[in-house]
Amino acid sequence: MMKQTYVAFMAVLALTTPTMPVLANNTNTANTTSITTMTKSTEAMNTTTVGKPVYIVKDGYGQVKTYSNGFSLDSQSADKAILSVEAIGFVDTDGSKLQAIAVQYDRPITANAVSNDTYEIEDYGMTLSPKDLTYGTNPGVIKRVYTNDEPTTIESGIKKDGNYVIIEVNTDYQAGRFARAYPITMFAGVKQIKPVETVTGDIITPSTVEKTNYTKDAYISYNPQTGENREPEYYNFANTGTYSIKGLEGYELHTTEKGNAFHASHAFDEGNGEYWDFDLNYALYVPKDYNPAKKYGLLLHIHDAGSMSSDPMLTLTESQAAANYASPEFQQMAKDQGLAGIIVVAPAIPEFFYMDEAHPRYELRLARDNWTLSAGVPAIWQLMDSITSQYSIDTNRIYGSGQSMGGMTVMAMAAQRDNYFAGLLPMSAKWGNNYNKDYEFNGNRAYETPADGTIIWTKDSDGKPADYRNWFYMVSDDNILYFNTIGENTEFVNLYHDLAGVTIPRVTLELGDSSLLVSQDESIRTLTKQKQKTGTYQVVLGGNVSHMSAWFYGHGFHSAYEWLLKQTRDTEMKRSKLKLNRPFRMGTKQIHDDIHLFKEDKNDASKSIYYPTGKRGAGTNDYNSPVTVLGSKELLAPNWKP
Repeated sequence: MMKQTYVAFMAVLALTTPTMPVLANNTNTANTTSITTMTKSTEAMNTTTVGKPVYIVKDGYGQVKTYSNGFSLDSQSADKAILSVEAIGFVDTDGSKLQAIAVQYDRPITANAVSNDTYEIEDYGMTLSPKDLTYGTNPGVIKRVYTNDEPTTIESGIKKDGNYVIIEVNTDYQAGRFARAYPITMFAGVKQIKPVETVTGDIITPSTVEKTNYTKDAYISYNPQTGENREPEYYNFANTGTYSIKGLEGYELHTTEKGNAFHASHAFDEGNGEYWDFDLNYALYVPKDYNPAKKYGLLLHIHDAGSMSSDPMLTLTESQAAANYASPEFQQMAKDQGLAGIIVVAPAIPEFFYMDEAHPRYELRLARDNWTLSAGVPAIWQLMDSITSQYSIDTNRIYGSGQSMGGMTVMAMAAQRDNYFAGLLPMSAKWGNNYNKDYEFNGNRAYETPADGTIIWTKDSDGKPADYRNWFYMVSDDNILYFNTIGENTEFVNLYHDLAGVTIPRVTLELGDSSLLVSQDESIRTLTKQKQKTGTYQVVLGGNVSHMSAWFYGHGFHSAYEWLLKQTRDTEMKRSKLKLNRPFRMGTKQIHDDIHLFKEDKNDASKSIYYPTGKRGAGTNDYNSPVTVLGSKELLAPNWKP
């Protein structure tokens, strides 16, 4: 583990006379690597100090102090004086992040005794290399050190003696991906490398060993491309009870371990055509001032496939979404729109789930690449119905949010219940049509979820018969603000333009450091003010970005939340759908440009695959979106037929 070493600020002065050298054979020399031990000093010598260790130390104000209290170096060593190390975290745009380390001592430390160079630390941020970052430098290094009487951060300029030394670290950076698990981001190690003065005048000598809050352990992930586990990766995991993550206090975790998970029944899985009963873990935020006599909005947030787990804390920490939604600022935005607040529900979906003895590793991944959904989706619908019946929810103000797999899921759900969501905020996500889920491809076939009128509605918001399989038609009147990186999610743009003559308003933002967010917020506000035939807008992110960047940056834009909370179901119901409830027909001229490009063959351009150019006035009935298989080169091209 690479550590950051700092040059000492609290200097030890060796004040000796030529005739009285430092004793090399002092029995305590093993503990005095950074301070001078002597029997006489030109500035401090009396009957009480002869034969005792004398420490002459310059403090943080440049004052020279002499200590000769006759204490045992072993009993005053930081190795014994430091009782614990606690990580103080928060949820940043790129997920949970260490903000500070609280070092607990067994006695009060004077406020002037510590500075940035008193300690040497290690943390997750310091393991990141420049190539791991999308912006920022020196992640996790010491930024500020001070004392406190409790394990919390305090404002600059305030000085308190106390049993805690707070080491704040640099958080002004963004990683390109979230860590494998939130306890990894909360690990910390501390070593006191300079002497520290207590309020009673004692000196705590430097550490000989590091004090940590973690255990090194293996992380074994599943590779969906191969269907096998990956090789173990070893990380430092913060031990339970040694860290806290601010901003999530209002969430209640509902789990099978606590006995309060949601029990879903008769949930259909399109992967095997069977119905399942199981318990669904989730996190729920209800405002502290909840009043059943008032009306609240409801927001469903679903995590991505990179953070699949039955632990609801993972979905709360893998991005800033959940923390933002529970923040006073977001709740005030909701109140400004006439609501009493927003209730937030965040399901926790594992990659594999113990369904029963016959299915101990049941695949519960919500959205699959052949446009099918697992039993987790009807389970989420049942959970949503339970919450709307239990709490005072304004059904005109229900919202959906998700990233990657989670965004794909809320988009698919939007077609299953017409205009159920007042607004959708999907990031790095897409969805499409599959009219032939039972077509066997790559050795597998799937099944269509029956539209039963309860889980999946059989009629649209106008009371007319609806077919959820025609996704492009069903969501064409929805309020949607997409966040994608360059090259993602162009199929619906082509179909809307070619078939209906509709151009989706979009803005491309070149991303860099966080200072650009203010001006780019204005670009998004300008975008969403444009008048158009649909309710869909698209934000395309460029620059130093990755797949995860869409939600790392997306949840940093206040303008996205402002737009979301202004949306209502009424506005969707007043808007006409695009006339896509007709059979698909090919246009006479096929356009082969960058936006129609589906898959490029760099060796042979003639083998590149393009999205079909539809005939103006045709629809998307019976149109099938492309199907791919992870880990395989097999694919079904856009507009494939069985």
